[in-house]
Amino acid sequence: MAIHGPKREIVSLLSFIRTGELGPLKLGMKMRQVSELLGPPDWWMDGHDADISPVPLLWGYNRMLEVFFSYEAPHVVETIKLRQLPSLGQRHLRVRWRLWIRADGIHDEMKISDFVRLPIWNECRRVTVGLSNRENIDILTDAVELLFYMRNREEEELKEAQDDLETAAYVALRDRLSTGLHGIYSTARPKDNRYFQDDWRDFSVPDYLALVDAGK
Repeated sequence: MAIHGPKREIVSLLSFIRTGELGPLKLGMKMRQVSELLGPPDWWMDGHDADISPVPLLWGYNRMLEVFFSYEAPHVVETIKLRQLPSLGQRHLRVRWRLWIRADGIHDEMKISDFVRLPIWNECRRVTVGLSNRENIDILTDAVELLFYMRNREEEELKEAQDDLETAAYVALRDRLSTGLHGIYSTARPKDNRYFQDDWRDFSVPDYLALVDAGK
């Protein structure tokens, strides 16, 4: 009699961005369910206060996926973080043998404006592009936050140029330079997950793209 192992899941990166669900991995799952799905983590960390929880609350897989659990038992998933994007031409990201992520044409050389031009946002109730004074840009929906940053060389280029730029040119330059990915965060309230809550200027997608196009 043939013995069949666990079924491999190939999930959509586009779907994760749109819904916040990474295939079978969803917010609210219990720690035991995540273990059954993905197996033991490759690395883990305790919570902010190790005395509160007897178990590690941050699980990491393959330097690519992080799963944050609540402090309270039964320790349900509070945040799913995808730490990297596929390289240009890469078709899949392998998280575990049982979980692969299909690139769907998304890659790590895309600009923020490339992302918001993707035909995936219509089903989201709210999509904004936020600019932080700390050189971060995010795409924010009701399901996820895609958070980008500038590397040191790009930060220096912006600092040298920004005093002489009008708003549209400044936004277009930041769009081009923000090539680092902090992560794609799925949480119950993505806007509340932002660091430095009063540090952001939010734009609608049409307004943001209009500034980028005008500033080129």
